[in-house]
Amino acid sequence: QRMPMTGADYRESLRRYKPRVWIDGQSIESVADAPQLAPGINALGVSYDFALREELRPLMLAVQASSGKTVNRMLHVDASSADLLNKLEAVRVLCQETGCAQRYLAHDAFSAIAQATARIDADKGTRYAERFTAYLHDFQDRDLSVGIAMTDAKGDRSKRPHEQANVDSYVHIVERSARASSSRAQRRSSPARPTCTSSSSCRAGT
Repeated sequence: QRMPMTGADYRESLRRYKPRVWIDGQSIESVADAPQLAPGINALGVSYDFALREELRPLMLAVQASSGKTVNRMLHVDASSADLLNKLEAVRVLCQETGCAQRYLAHDAFSAIAQATARIDADKGTRYAERFTAYLHDFQDRDLSVGIAMTDAKGDRSKRPHEQANVDSYVHIVERSARASSSRAQRRSSPARPTCTSSSSCRAGT
């Protein structure tokens, strides 16, 4: 098993990743070194460094039941009430230091996807959970930071979804067939995405 990354390792991974990012019309050559993104980079770096502090390891690290490996708490899928409590305390500790834990949304999204895929498989006899578990283990093994967009764009919040001028402000079904349905929505940008080494979208309530 790989050793968990340090904050410095995380910054170096961003330099290798070289995401295409523009801020105020200016192309950012190196996300890891851009002053405009320093607060977010520093906050995510803390989530890596705290996982290596001996006194914080019980909070910041967890054993993933599906692999037996020790992983960063922010990428862990809970298996017990103790896991949930430790995750909440880990987020509290990170927020005390940084103001926003940022990486905790990956934990929330992965937990939702794990439940959703298991239920679909039980109902349809599919193998989505198996595929998701392989995806999860890859993220955990590489200790990635994941930019998560977890909500609808919402549009005019004084109006209900069906009253929106832009119908794509909320996720909605545009086509149904005997085998599947097709949905569409306006993609909501996550402000943390430029500072992450991967990204994913997960609709709240999935």
